[in-house]
This record gives sequence, structure tokens and C-alpha cells, in this order.
Amino acid sequence: MNNLVIYHNDFNQLKIPISTELEQNLLMGILVKIKNSQNEIIEIYPNELRNFFEKNLTDKEIATIASLLRQNFFKTDFTFLIKDEKRNLYGKETINLFNSYKIFFHDQSFTQFSHLELKINETFKYLVDELTKDFTEFELLEFIGINGKYAKTLYRLLKQFKNTGNLSIFKYGWQNFCDIMQIPNNYTQSKIDEKILKPAIKELSAEPNLFTNEKQTIFKNLTYKKIKDPKGRGRGGKVIGIEFYFTPEPKRNELKEMIQNLARTEKEMEKNSGRETKFHILTGEEVTELTPYISQHFSIKNQEYGGYDTCKIKDLKYIDRDNKKMIWGLMINQENHKEFEMFFDSIAHMKNALKLD
Repeated sequence: MNNLVIYHNDFNQLKIPISTELEQNLLMGILVKIKNSQNEIIEIYPNELRNFFEKNLTDKEIATIASLLRQNFFKTDFTFLIKDEKRNLYGKETINLFNSYKIFFHDQSFTQFSHLELKINETFKYLVDELTKDFTEFELLEFIGINGKYAKTLYRLLKQFKNTGNLSIFKYGWQNFCDIMQIPNNYTQSKIDEKILKPAIKELSAEPNLFTNEKQTIFKNLTYKKIKDPKGRGRGGKVIGIEFYFTPEPKRNELKEMIQNLARTEKEMEKNSGRETKFHILTGEEVTELTPYISQHFSIKNQEYGGYDTCKIKDLKYIDRDNKKMIWGLMINQENHKEFEMFFDSIAHMKNALKLD
């Protein structure tokens, strides 16, 4: 099964009353199933449902999560403004994402879970079917691996703008942001920062452990800025919006070109291995397997002021250090133009440390 979650951007604006991150995993898994199925009625059995969770849950635990999702999701219907052209009337229509959401069991005491059976409302089919533009896309497994319900919701919102690196639709919509994130109404601004935003930012921008095979950074250099009412007084002005910033992901065609260029470089290096030393036609410097990485950019944490500085690889060479072959790198901080050295055990170590593609 294709494990990409794909839905129309309108889905990100729905205020979905889900109380746990496991319910979010199940809902995203259901969207994947709907997208990949041609049937009007969708059936999902325990063995497939287990793929939507990191832990190996029992049938009973899965049934409990499915019941919670049904209970919470069906608490809120979605209301739309409509117009009756024939009678020249205006009104409001309230509907739900699913026409039916059935949980079947093998026994009348409802202890032996069988499967889920779903039927999506025709009005909402555009959210998951025949999407060619204005859609959000991400890997289901990456979503499942995120800890925290607030981090998961913020992840979905950020993924809509993964190629721009700027989430600004809530610049003047603070209350809408709070509603979508399901932030409790009694939370103060400082509590929102400490309990919701900072932990979510930490989870979504966490740097990988170079010595383990842990997940990669999802949103590099992720930060946020609250927008305050310009008419307010002092530093404690009313918050009217919020923006998020991060390093954008390359678009598919850009990524494809980067991969092709790297493949050509590796092929050329392989072809030239064992031959006489090559020199750059313009600089006269020796061309090695390190050459393609020179002039690449990376980000490094500013220990003094916080945040991240953009840096550039100025030179790379193999050296002997403490009777060990290592890579020496001369870097330049493009914020303050200061040069500094870095050392790496291998190309793989360098690529992981600097997050190079």
C-alpha cells in the first residue's frame, strides 16, 4: 500500500476534536486507506490497523482507539454556508466527514474486535480524491513517529508549506490557530509557549543522533514569532497572530535534479578511480571525492545568541590526525564572515553532521 498521506489543504482548516495522538495516527491511516481504495465502503482489519501505530497494540486496544475517534470526531459536525439558486435562499448545512463509521465485533458483548467499516460523505470526497493542486502530502510513518498531539497537528500545518519554509496563514488569525491546535481556552501566553509551542518545535526540529539510526530532522531551523497588535502598549500587547519559519524542502523537480547531479558525479569519480590525479581546469587544484561538497551550505547553532547561522564549506582535504585519516574542513560563517575548522571521520560522518544531501 502507498503510505503517503495526501489530502486537500482545506482539511488543515477543520477544527477536529481529537483528544489523543493515537487517534490522530488512526485518522491519518484511514485517509491513506480511503485514498488507495476504489470501493465506496472501506473495511480495515486489525493487521492493517496495527501499521498505524508504533506499538504492537492488541485488538482490544485498537477497538478502544477506534471508539474514541468515533466518539470525539462525531462530536463536531462541519457547517457550511450554502445558497439555493432556484429559491434565492441562503442557509447553513451541517454534515460530517463520514456517512457511517461502524465498529464490528465477533460477539454480542463487544469484546472480540473484527474490523472497521467506513463510508465517506460525498461532500468531502474532494478532500482525498483526484488531487492535482492545493494539497498537503507527507509520509504516514513519519507522522506516526512524532510524539505529542500538538506536535502532530503542527506538523500537518507546516507540511502544507514545506516548499516555502513559511507558515503565515495565521499571521492575523491567532484564535483560529488556537482552535485548530485545540489549545485550552484557559492557557496563558506563557503557558502556551512552555506547554505547547516549545515542546512541539523541539520535537519537529530535533537533530538526529549521529551514532544511532534515529529519524532525521523533519523541519530544519524551525522557529516561530507571535504577532502582536500594533495598537497595543508595551511588551505585553495582545497577540493577534503567529508565523512559523523553517528551511524549505526542495521541490520534486529540484530534488530529482540534485539526485541526478550527484549520481553523475559519483559515476565520474568511479570511472576515474585508479587513474592519474585530476586537476580542476580553472583553479588547478586537485579534484577528489570531496570536491562536490565544497561550496555547499549548512546551518549551525549559534551558541551565544541562539538560533542558527548559515555557513559554507570553503575547503575540504584528507589529513592524518593522531595517526588516523580524517577529513579537515575550512568553513565560513556567512552571518559574521568568520572562518573555523571542523574535522570528520568520513564522508558519511560529514554528511550526517552537516545534514548535507
